[in-house]
This record gives sequence, C-alpha cells and structure tokens, in this order.
Amino acid sequence: MIDTINYEVAGWSLNVSDGGLRNKKNPNLLDFNRISRECLINGCDSIINVRRGSGLCDDHLYHQHDLLLTLVDPDGAKQSIPSHHDIINCMIDWSSTRNFYLSPFFEKLSFAILGNVPDVTSLSGEVNYNCIHVPSLKDVFESSIEVVEQIFPVDNNSSFQPLSTPKGDIPVIVLAHVFMSLVICEEANRGDRWHCRIIRKVESKTTQLGGAMPIGYFAARTFNWGVEMKNAARNFTPR
Repeated sequence: MIDTINYEVAGWSLNVSDGGLRNKKNPNLLDFNRISRECLINGCDSIINVRRGSGLCDDHLYHQHDLLLTLVDPDGAKQSIPSHHDIINCMIDWSSTRNFYLSPFFEKLSFAILGNVPDVTSLSGEVNYNCIHVPSLKDVFESSIEVVEQIFPVDNNSSFQPLSTPKGDIPVIVLAHVFMSLVICEEANRGDRWHCRIIRKVESKTTQLGGAMPIGYFAARTFNWGVEMKNAARNFTPR
C-alpha cells in the first residue's frame, strides 16, 4: 500500500493518494539479468519467457497504481490544479518583477527528487529487492518539502503573494508545493531512474525523463537562446 500524503500550506490542503490503475506501462527491467521464468510481482505465479527483461507477465506489465494530487483552498473547495507549464510561467513572471532568482529552486528539486523516488510498483511493496531499502512516499515528501521551504519560507510575506493562474489565484508558496508534488507524482508514475540508479546500479540505463520533464521546461524557458522561446518551449516536454 502506498502512503497517502496530507499537509497544509498557507491554509491550502495538498493530498497525494493512490488513484488506482491508469494503464501506465512499467518501464523498469525487473529481471535485467534474465534469470527468472516467473513473474516477479509478489503472489503472482505466472510463467514468462526467460528472455523477457521486464520480469513481468502480461497482467502486470502496467503499473497497478497511480499517484494523484488533490488541492483544496482555504474555504474547503476543491481547486483545479494548473499544469506544470502554467505554474512555471506564473513563477517566472512573478520572479522577474522581484529580482527573485528561481534557478536554485528547480536545481535543488532536481537533486532532491530525480532518482530518489521509487516507481509506484516499488512504493506499493509489490516487488522484493532483498536487502535494498525502498523509501516510502512519506520519506520522499519530507525531504522535498524541506527544499521548498528553503526557497519559499513561511516567514516571508512575499511567499504568500497570490498569482493569477488559468485555474484561479493561488499563492506562490502553494504553487511551489504543488509543482514539487506534481514532479514527485510524475517521477513515481512514469520514471525508471530510481530503479536504474539503486537496483541496477547503472543510472545511465535510465530511459524515461519522468519528473525531469517539467524541470526541463523551466530550463528551456530560462536559457539564453538569443531567440524568443516562450511558447515554443512547450515542445520540449510532452503535453
């Protein structure tokens, strides 16, 4: 079972929970040494071809879990969540008027999250990794929240400035936590970096961008291209 995460920021409530099966293929090669003829999901006794590097039968080729973020405003109303792109655009516009340097926020998030978030199948405990510890979603969030609070401290009034998004006005500190949560969900739902880094011990085997995609959008928006890239930068990440 995957932890449910609940916490509040500036009176807003963030909830990350398991939304169930969403047909996202598991990109991990659980049997990268190709030594097993049985599906590696706990409790499954299906026989598979030994050359199938996934180590998964047809019934388990797709993640059985999907992390979803819910946002509730101070009045208790469920708030639609802006896209990665919209959050980044709002934060860039806001920072440009305050001489606020955003790069450390995205850089620190990349170090805290990318490669440190197990995929949802691993988070759920459906695969055994012997002596290797699988961090819980709670562990991941605690370390990531610390990063956000370094850049957007709760004792700084400017962190609470409402920003206009396509989904309504949301304080910048809340948007920062929403973005962090979305990156974690993306890394867990679609990524394989943790598995390659920790289980296979070869991070270069990573094939999925996962949570790096939205951070890549920020990089594309802020790099000194010498040409106008604001709208075209969306093409750097899948929609």
